[in-house]
Amino acid sequence: MKAAHIPASEAEKEKTAGQWGSLVWMANQVLSGSSVAVARLILTAGQSTYGQSGKKHRHPNADEVIYLFRGKVDVLVGDETTLLQPGDALTVPANLTHRIQNVGSEDAEMVLSYSSGNRDYVAE
Repeated sequence: MKAAHIPASEAEKEKTAGQWGSLVWMANQVLSGSSVAVARLILTAGQSTYGQSGKKHRHPNADEVIYLFRGKVDVLVGDETTLLQPGDALTVPANLTHRIQNVGSEDAEMVLSYSSGNRDYVAE
């Protein structure tokens, strides 16, 4: 087995984008054969991971680690909210419902890492 290099220019071709921001996968089972998944998420000010509706989601088969590079976000896990600022990280155990909300005045940029290369996503 050898290393799988995913240039940013190639990853950007598969970008999912909307009013809420954008999501670019950098590693996962399909893209790189990885047993973990890594994505870059940019959330527009006032938006959440499920748009302005504020709905939560969960990942039944994977823990999620959120590492914030820029901006300010609230992460609602169950009934508890944690404020993340640049340099902060939060681990969300598998199957816990959660939502990331940009509460700042600028785009929030973060890396999402999952303990499965093929993480499931279930909207609540």
